[in-house]
Amino acid sequence: MIKRAIIYFIVFTLFLYALRILNYHGLLKQKTGYYGKYKAAFLEKHDYDVLFLGSSRVEMHFEPKLFDSITGANSFNLSLIGINSPVAFAALKAYLVNNKAPLHLFYETDFHFLRYNTHDIKEFNNFFPFFKNEVLLNEFNEIDPRMKHFYYNPYYSWPYTGFKNLSTSLHGWFNIPNKYDSLMYKGYIKDNFHDTLKLKISKPYTAYFEIGNRNYLDSIIVLCKNRGIAISLISSPMFAGGKIDLLNKNQIVNQLNYIAKINNIEHLDMSSLPFCNRRNLFADHFHLNYKGALLFTRKFATYYRNILQKNTLKH
Repeated sequence: MIKRAIIYFIVFTLFLYALRILNYHGLLKQKTGYYGKYKAAFLEKHDYDVLFLGSSRVEMHFEPKLFDSITGANSFNLSLIGINSPVAFAALKAYLVNNKAPLHLFYETDFHFLRYNTHDIKEFNNFFPFFKNEVLLNEFNEIDPRMKHFYYNPYYSWPYTGFKNLSTSLHGWFNIPNKYDSLMYKGYIKDNFHDTLKLKISKPYTAYFEIGNRNYLDSIIVLCKNRGIAISLISSPMFAGGKIDLLNKNQIVNQLNYIAKINNIEHLDMSSLPFCNRRNLFADHFHLNYKGALLFTRKFATYYRNILQKNTLKH
């Protein structure tokens, strides 16, 4: 009986591994959407010269097609939902395994995320097929020690896979587009599915730079300098400049300016641009909608193009 039970266990385990391989293969067949984005970032080889790194704000604010058309650059939006400094460092380090180092990295410093240092990797199950990138696996495992268990143990990973993940895999196998695939381009997602920002009561708060996030920000800066990447910190638009939500915004901005100064880099505080009081450009207090993203990207691309022209004239 014991011998038979062991055989059944081995057979079932191999079956789970085989199913997981099939599931991951379907996900990796995706050419667009999030899996196409992560495949470009962590498994493929590309030569992007400008990289945007940050949370969903980056994902919705920096439109690569428009940016490239204005600047002549080849940009990529390396944004991850709910990203903090540890996850940003892991993503950038994993990106550099296969991809050529960009000339310039713009890292979004989210005022409202600086105080949080959790071991939370949002929607971590979406990264399972990309853990063959050992740097991604190891760095994520530093944040959440469950990651290597997910990678090596199908009994542990399958319960976290989720129906959405399986559905996307089937779409990949049968070459059926997903609902939002057409809205994503080079890591950017076109937000034309949120209504204009409505009047709502906000809950003002104070922020501070949690020490773990600060240390990882320093690591991002050092990594860029070691790889010859020009890095700029940037704070993109927030409704009303963020002052409705963040009580000590000036203090946080001054701290980021100081960090930029001691590292001889720039902090671009673009959170309070003139259009930031226009509700029709925002999906919520922290995210621009598509119309707002186009307006911001155009302004930012013009700024970047002028900087390039100035640098060219210096030489």
